[in-house]
Amino acid sequence: MKYVYGPVPSRRLGKSLGIDLLPSKTCNFQCVYCQLGKTTHFTNTRTNFFPKEEVMGEIRTAINQFESETDYITFVGSGEPTLYKDLEDLIVFTKEVSKRPICVITNGALLYDPEVRNALMLADVVLPSLDAGNEKLFIKINRPHPSIKFDEMIQGFQDFRKKFKGKFWIEVMLMKGINDSKSQLLELKEKIDVLMPDRIDINVPIRPPAEKWVELPDKNILSLLNEVFGEYSDIHFPEMGKFYLYSTDFEKEFLSIIERHPMRQDQIIETFRSQSLNQEEIIQRLKALEEQKKIENIFYNNQIFWRLRVKK
Repeated sequence: MKYVYGPVPSRRLGKSLGIDLLPSKTCNFQCVYCQLGKTTHFTNTRTNFFPKEEVMGEIRTAINQFESETDYITFVGSGEPTLYKDLEDLIVFTKEVSKRPICVITNGALLYDPEVRNALMLADVVLPSLDAGNEKLFIKINRPHPSIKFDEMIQGFQDFRKKFKGKFWIEVMLMKGINDSKSQLLELKEKIDVLMPDRIDINVPIRPPAEKWVELPDKNILSLLNEVFGEYSDIHFPEMGKFYLYSTDFEKEFLSIIERHPMRQDQIIETFRSQSLNQEEIIQRLKALEEQKKIENIFYNNQIFWRLRVKK
């Protein structure tokens, strides 16, 4: 399938059937920690990147086939999903053909737009990110499109939160020496308290970030988080389980996954060894794709990861 993938293992959502509405690395942010690498299509213009009817057709087919194996249907993938102009129509359609809850994982930047807020009202969970408590740090970390202003974005969060009846979760990405000091965390917590989220997810870059200078916080961050945030959900652990495959075509299936989700080498072996390939053969195929300059491997946090090759 071109637009729907999974179900894939999710740290928060169990088995997630993903819906990806964008060409690879299309976003209005250029986050320093992005697991997909650097943004290649930097835009804040909403448009239908792919035909809506084709996306709906795949959603219907995937739900008919995998609904019983799915915990959540998630609009997320290789960019910022709210950039898809007719997102509201797709959420409405998905509600009509499935009983599974819908989650939208977003950077939240477009919540200042009434059309985007309306589009997300029917979702069961909306999960925006907020990594900074002030504009200077926001620009440093998220490197937003020039048309996005921090205060306007925060006001959009508040306006959405006032009317949204579903679950509203906030995700925070912490990085060493960037946004993990006590004063920075207190400033961020002040912004989050106004939003009154149902849950705060604290994350760290467990996968290779876009910028090599981004590092994991020190382990002593935990006591500081407990002091500043009190209750929060710690999600900086690797997801476990296999990724669903639609065929036995290794290259097609593997590239489809890592376009949206870089994989640890042990994950790749666990997922594809069941497709009549042994570990040695899988590694040989990875090296062949690397030689073709389609993928690259990165040693990060004592693990080998594979992702799409970053164009220089």
